Amino acid sequence: MVLVVFIGLLLVLFLIGMPVAFSMGFTSFVLMLMDGNIQYANMAQRLMGGINSFVILAVPLFLLAGKLLNTGGITDRIFDFCKVCVGFLPGGMGHVNVTSSVIFSGMSGTAVSDAAGLGQIEIKAMRDAGYGRGFSSAITAASSTIGPIIPPSLPMVIYGVAAGASVGALFLAGVIPGLLMGVAMMLLVSYFAKKRDFPREARPTWPVFFRALRRAFLPLLTPVIIIGGIYKGIFTPTEAAVVAVLYAFFLAGIVYRELTWKSLVQVLRETARDSAIIGIIISMATIYGNVIMRQRIPMEVLDFFTSFADSALILLLVLNLFLLIVGAFMETIAAITILTPIILPLLNEFGIDPVHFGIIMVLNLMIGLLTPPFGIVLFVISKIGGIGILQLIRELIPFYLLLIAVLLIITLFPDLVLWLPKLMTS
Repeated sequence: MVLVVFIGLLLVLFLIGMPVAFSMGFTSFVLMLMDGNIQYANMAQRLMGGINSFVILAVPLFLLAGKLLNTGGITDRIFDFCKVCVGFLPGGMGHVNVTSSVIFSGMSGTAVSDAAGLGQIEIKAMRDAGYGRGFSSAITAASSTIGPIIPPSLPMVIYGVAAGASVGALFLAGVIPGLLMGVAMMLLVSYFAKKRDFPREARPTWPVFFRALRRAFLPLLTPVIIIGGIYKGIFTPTEAAVVAVLYAFFLAGIVYRELTWKSLVQVLRETARDSAIIGIIISMATIYGNVIMRQRIPMEVLDFFTSFADSALILLLVLNLFLLIVGAFMETIAAITILTPIILPLLNEFGIDPVHFGIIMVLNLMIGLLTPPFGIVLFVISKIGGIGILQLIRELIPFYLLLIAVLLIITLFPDLVLWLPKLMTS
């Protein structure tokens, strides 16, 4: 009965449009009523305790850094540099799109920031170069999913807190899968370039290359500073977020002087709003997780899965299928905060590394951002690209297959994910 309420009530609340945080809070309250043990003071303490975390501080800080970078004209410099580096390849602007997303991934940490920030520049440039609206929008949407895989990554921060896993190890674990996604997308672009006879840019001269490098050099140092500082132990992931904000403000406001007081106020307002939404979700998820543990729901889920999943590989494949479905219907942060406490006992039972599973989970949910009916990146790119949702989905079909192939590769070969964290900590 408890499990039926846990799943059914939450789904009903989602379907009638209640915000995710309040859906979790109300479901928790009903479960506590059924248990007959409501401790209001304890609830208040847990609400505050959920966000009273040094690691959680990284969330608003990385959000702020990404918005400052978008506002300060830095995305244009990165895009122009990538255009010089790979624009002359067959399907050049498609390669520029992917490499720009890979570099910007090391700064923003979110797929939506990538899609909204770089997306406008990328789609316009590809359309001006003669690429079709459908392909331009599809490659922009697909490449934005690299953002939360390559560090820094907001979803990985949230997962690290929920799973008790090292955020630094999660950041390092995302590097190779993120680069693998980028290479796979570039191979797909090359295939379509030959099939559809896409144009390419002129091969740049050395003076043009060095001019673009000079303009983009300081922004290109951002991921080096963030990842290098964490790897060298100079600062923690949360402290890296502070460094990212200071560096982004230094570039946008002092070096390039493209950040006005008006735009700074707007950036701070948007960051506060987005951070508050995430913070409320995390607070409610803390109570939610506590209630489901007291009701032994994870144990029931564990018994269900162990009844037919007789190996770690089978379990991971089943969880992949489950998370792909979840990602199509649930917002990323909410999915991580709700599901991680439930899945964690399964990982422990089958000896699955939580860092490995963290990358799997985030990639699944990134695919969900491209999947109807609630894929937020679909709606962002549809608006930016001036393309219908159905047409965009049709153009995305090859990219769905590619991303699922990458997902299977990192599922079947965990060393691809864990090699770098083990190397850096050995």
